[in-house]
Amino acid sequence: MACKIVFIGGGSYIWTPTFAGDLFLKDSLDGSTLVLVDTNPHALGIMTKYCTQLCKAMGKNWSIVAESREKALEGADYVCISIATGGLEAMHHDYTIPEEYGIYHTVGDTSGPGGISRALRDIPVFLDIARDMEKYCPKAPLIHVTNPLSQLTRAVNKYTSIRATGLCHNYSGTIAMLAGYFNVAREDIHAASIGVNHFSWFKDLTVCGRDVSGELSLERYVEYYKQKKGPLITNTTDDEIQKMLKGENMEYYFNFVLKDMYGYLPVGSSNHVAEALPFYLNSEETLKKYYIRRKGVLPRRQMLKDQKIEKINDILAGKSPIPIPDASFEYFADIVESLQLGHPTRAIVTLPNTGQIGNLPRDASVETWAEINGSGIFPLVSGDMPPALLALTAPIVEEQELTVDAAFTGDMDLLVKAMLVTPVLQNKDNARELARQLVEANKEYLPQFV
Repeated sequence: MACKIVFIGGGSYIWTPTFAGDLFLKDSLDGSTLVLVDTNPHALGIMTKYCTQLCKAMGKNWSIVAESREKALEGADYVCISIATGGLEAMHHDYTIPEEYGIYHTVGDTSGPGGISRALRDIPVFLDIARDMEKYCPKAPLIHVTNPLSQLTRAVNKYTSIRATGLCHNYSGTIAMLAGYFNVAREDIHAASIGVNHFSWFKDLTVCGRDVSGELSLERYVEYYKQKKGPLITNTTDDEIQKMLKGENMEYYFNFVLKDMYGYLPVGSSNHVAEALPFYLNSEETLKKYYIRRKGVLPRRQMLKDQKIEKINDILAGKSPIPIPDASFEYFADIVESLQLGHPTRAIVTLPNTGQIGNLPRDASVETWAEINGSGIFPLVSGDMPPALLALTAPIVEEQELTVDAAFTGDMDLLVKAMLVTPVLQNKDNARELARQLVEANKEYLPQFV
């Protein structure tokens, strides 16, 4: 059944090939239209050509076009967003300015001063897009993969009538690791995911119907890691990044440290999980002790991006064959197909809390399973967070709420309160000055702060 799908940030060299390939593999959607939108006309042109060639190579009949945002949104059935306002240069500030205050961010895109800074830039853009959707495609769901996932989902759902859903592949990646750890198929593993994006936890984890919570230990993980051969294949966009890194570390070592402490295994790579726990961001020595990898921004991420661009250009020049993809474990194409055809499926999503996590605030953006069918996306009840995990998570939810309101209003006092609330900033005497410095570094993208 044909539909119109708009991908804002369609010039992405990582996300666009993966999402386009997943969509083209859906025979039920053949004949649909994929509209790419991007503020970078060169990247937009490259990815339009790439998707056109990929579609042809796969023997599909999609229409792939590049358009302005307003034209693209007219009559759209589904809208996906993957953007980074300010690009790598702005992200570099998120990473390095907090370091002046003793905060060693590992990713800098979700919690703490780095995540707050990134949210301030992206929230106004998301709200502009959502307001355009209210004009041109008010019934279309907004499904996005942009960080900070929770704050952006919350902002759209709080301040517009558009229904926003956030998608992250951390659950899929951790399940891939556990499949190797237990030597079973992914399909044999079942668990609830309970928490917020980049700080959620497995609950009721079973393998082949057996409770395996007592079989998760740091000692066993280290032994598994030493014996395994080859890289961890997650079938997500993270695989592309791992290939370019040409190396591995014990990505889930820290997760098992926390499992031994709290009795529950965190979802996602350790560098995301650590950013909610300030003790582990206090020095580079502490990070090394727990094998927590710092992603960095410049020049490293630019080098990785350049490598990907070179590969795409070689394919378009005929120097390399275009790779025909297998279906990834990203959820976007599955969700579109279920909404379009009515066939039910399940996915891990970030949505407003309507009771799926009973002891977190109502309407906060929480990450749980949801069922998707022709009527919409419906979160499934996961129950309460255990007390210790709730104590760790509640301040993060409050940090996110204050950040969303500060980004919407441009209220500096609200921003300072977000800095005061975030667990990541341990010296609260620095809250106002750090907030001021981040706003100054990002002033080009923060018209709401005058």
